Amino acid sequence: MTSQAAHNAQIELRRRNDAREHLIAFTQFTKPDYEAAVLHYAIAEKLEAVERGEIKRLMIQCPPRHGKTELASRRFPAWFMAKHPELDLISASYGSELATDFGRDVRNIVDSPEYRCLFPKIKLAADSQAKDRWNISGGGGYVAAGVGTSITGRGANLFIIDDPIKDRATAESETYRNAVWDWYRSVAYTRLQPDAAIVLIQTRWHSDDLAGRLLSAEDEGTGDQWEKLILPAINEHGEALWPEAYDSDNLKQIRAVIGEMDWASLYEQKPRPSGGSFFSENSLLLKDDVTGSYLPLANPKRYHSVFAVVDSAAKTGKTNDGVGVVFIAKSTAFDPPIAILDWDLKQIEGALLIEWLPTVFQRLEELSQETEALLGSAGVWIEDKSSGIVLLQQADKLSQNVHAIDTRLTAMGKAERAINISGYVHSGRVKLTKRAYERVVTYKGRTRNHLLAQILDFRAGGKDMGEDDLLDCFSYSVALGLGNSEGF
Repeated sequence: MTSQAAHNAQIELRRRNDAREHLIAFTQFTKPDYEAAVLHYAIAEKLEAVERGEIKRLMIQCPPRHGKTELASRRFPAWFMAKHPELDLISASYGSELATDFGRDVRNIVDSPEYRCLFPKIKLAADSQAKDRWNISGGGGYVAAGVGTSITGRGANLFIIDDPIKDRATAESETYRNAVWDWYRSVAYTRLQPDAAIVLIQTRWHSDDLAGRLLSAEDEGTGDQWEKLILPAINEHGEALWPEAYDSDNLKQIRAVIGEMDWASLYEQKPRPSGGSFFSENSLLLKDDVTGSYLPLANPKRYHSVFAVVDSAAKTGKTNDGVGVVFIAKSTAFDPPIAILDWDLKQIEGALLIEWLPTVFQRLEELSQETEALLGSAGVWIEDKSSGIVLLQQADKLSQNVHAIDTRLTAMGKAERAINISGYVHSGRVKLTKRAYERVVTYKGRTRNHLLAQILDFRAGGKDMGEDDLLDCFSYSVALGLGNSEGF
């Protein structure tokens, strides 16, 4: 053998060893035209940790057509089975037909010459001809299933769920979302073998989709703890996730065509309410002239003052009251004149509100120092009705800096208050800071940005939206800071 031939043989040996040990190398070996980008290495790194047993619950959120399925639902199962031929794998997607297509693709990879070159001992069992259910020589097997369908006869050491929601219509169906949740808990989860791993790969469609419910359960302490890889199409620096395929101009065009709601959920992994929202998310953000992206406000400095608005009204039929608070910075010299600094939403027994109120003043003081507010804290405004009346009376006795919200504001209906401050919002005079925009809390079983959700859920002339503590705080804050259409 010549020295060149020996060199080439060493290169080929190294390439095969890399393919046996690393998912990207395996994908390139079995699919020679595959070109991996930075995001694909990030996905592969997490999947390799699953294979090693270091991650047992992995959630990947990624925009459409960004290569997540090729790696996670085609190449990874084939590579995993070669590493663990004795284990069983179940793969599910929103429909049985798509899941079966994945099963056929994985089977064909396992049966390919390239695969046999890497793993000569792994072969399809003689009776494995079905696309949706087949076995390999090591004793393990693969089952494909549609989300919502039964799974019989096999357990799973690895359960992969790829896009449990098909489209917007199913995402908006509460009946369908409930069915997916029931299937996950009563069918998918019951098929897990001891120490099994779950990989959920999906594009977000709805705050209450499968990923949303799993995250809520995690926050409440009633569910599994998940490793999360969340990949927005454009990062906070305005850079495209996969510029080789979708550069900034491509993404701007997609955004213009599909609209803000689908862009936020599908491409930013931040699902938002559908329908004719009275307020737009973009009006609460700043537009980056270079990238065209809408971003939250950096923490403001040297504003005039900070203040808080509390809605502590008792909600009929609830064991504990809902209490919302929004923290505001007000400026008479800078734009935007109103910056929403922070917020919170809790369930607190009415008798304990007076014990909670000092935490609001403490937070105000922290925000006053952080923003270098020229006049410091202006205090707390509280709605002068229901449990707020008692809170105002008790706080006044303690000489706390509290104020009753003007009765001309509290006497208005919710819609009238929102409409009265809408001009300020739509003209860009009210902005969310990065903290307020990214904050999520769990309240009554839902984990999300409740402030943004309540603002965007508001429909002028629509039916009662239920939870609205923070919407009221928001409307009061803007009216108190800037005045409403009647000039107060």
